[in-house]
Amino acid sequence: MDKETKLKIKIADASASRYIENNRFTIQSLAQQLDIEPSVIFGHFPNRSAILDYFYESRLLLFAEDLKQIKGYSDFSLSEKMSNLFYLLIDQFQQHREFVLLTYKERILSPNCSSGFQKTFVRSLEEIFSADVQISSTASLCKGRFLYQSIFCHFHGLILFWMNDQSQNYVNSMALIDKWCSLIEEIYYSKIIDRGFDFTKFLFYQSPFSKMISKS
Repeated sequence: MDKETKLKIKIADASASRYIENNRFTIQSLAQQLDIEPSVIFGHFPNRSAILDYFYESRLLLFAEDLKQIKGYSDFSLSEKMSNLFYLLIDQFQQHREFVLLTYKERILSPNCSSGFQKTFVRSLEEIFSADVQISSTASLCKGRFLYQSIFCHFHGLILFWMNDQSQNYVNSMALIDKWCSLIEEIYYSKIIDRGFDFTKFLFYQSPFSKMISKS
C-alpha cells in the first residue's frame, strides 16, 4: 500500500473517531488531531462528507492488504473466500463499531450514498467468483452484476444482524456468515443443474419433436 493511501486511511480513521465526539467536526479540528495542516487533508478530500464515505471504501483496501498475509488463499473454496471477506470487513467495522452504528444506514444504505464502497465490494466479489474453477459450468452463466448486487444486498442484512447481535463476541453473526456462505457454495458448486441440462438436451435431440424440427 502506498504512502498516499495510508495517509488517506489514517485521515478516515481519525474522522470516525472525531465523528463520535462531534458529528459536526471541522477539517481544522481533524487536522489538529492528526498534527497536520488542513491543506494536506483538502489535498486528498474535497470535504468532510467525502472523508466519512472513504472510511467505508478504505475497509476494503485494508481487506485486500489482509489477504496478502493469508497463506494459500488462492486455494480456498468459494465459501472460505466469501467468509474471509465478510469476517475481515466486520473486524474492521468492529474497531469503529460506534461510528458504524451511527452512519452505516446513512452512508451505505441510503439511495443518495456514495458508490465507492459498493463498487469496490462488487469488484472484490467479481475477483472471487472469476478465479474459482470449481463453480459448475451452468451456474457460471449466472455470474455477473446481478449476482454481485444481490450478494451486496445480503451483506447489508448480515451487517444489520451484526449491529443488533447481543451474543458474546458476536458468535451468532459469525455462524450466520458461515451458513450463508456455505449455501452459496452449495448452489454454485452443485453439478445437478449441469446434469439436468445434459439430460434435457439428450431427451430433446433423441425425441421425435427434434426430428420434426430437422425435417422442417
